[in-house]
Amino acid sequence: MTAGIARLKTQATSKMSMKKALVLLAALAVGASLYAQSDASRSSYSITSDFTYTSKYVFRGLGLAKDSFQPSVEVSADNLYADIWTNLPITKHQDDTIEFKGGYRERVGHNLTLEALGTYYWYPEAHTGLTRYSLEGGFGATYAAAGFSPSIYYYHDFELRSDTGEGALGYSIPLADYGTEVDLSLYGGTTRIDKLAMAPGVQVRESYNYYGADLTIPYHVSEHAKITAGVHWAASEQYLHGLGRNRYWFDIGFAAGF
Repeated sequence: MTAGIARLKTQATSKMSMKKALVLLAALAVGASLYAQSDASRSSYSITSDFTYTSKYVFRGLGLAKDSFQPSVEVSADNLYADIWTNLPITKHQDDTIEFKGGYRERVGHNLTLEALGTYYWYPEAHTGLTRYSLEGGFGATYAAAGFSPSIYYYHDFELRSDTGEGALGYSIPLADYGTEVDLSLYGGTTRIDKLAMAPGVQVRESYNYYGADLTIPYHVSEHAKITAGVHWAASEQYLHGLGRNRYWFDIGFAAGF
């Protein structure tokens, strides 16, 4: 029993240390960005850090965690970008998620943007026998005109052997008198997973559809910083042999960069 308690304490300490390290990383990036604003001409790249609280973490229609902090850091140079994004649950007995992403965006003409990207998903606290990481590649296109921004993307996960197609339609309503805007988005997608780990040693195939809507309002507090608040809805169909569910949540975040 003593060994078990000690092991639990070690795991708890490790988890707390990881969260502190990730939050510190994001904090240092914000500090660096604010410092660099005084002489932005020294660099040809940009750094953006974001600190968001969300009442739920929902990924492609599936609720993965409840109340969470989501610090992130993105570095971009011309058409290239790389970022680290994390979901750190406040609720006990829910695992962290860490994403390392990189990609390339190319603008074609005035309205069309093409993108290719790769994402490494890491689940450091996943139980033995469950998926601890996966690697996903994807590409897509976004067309922006008259406030609308329809997009379509395809993703393939090499570890889970999954394929996902997703389409979205965004629309921005400017509120010039208030110095902000209202961003609306509708999206839907379908996923097929050939290597879903449900329990240690147990793997099943699964496919499901998902869809949702987002409403966000960004407010710029300065040239290099903004606060964003949003409300969201998502649902999934046929997941886990017919288990679908509606989910509602909200978030608020602060972003700063140079």
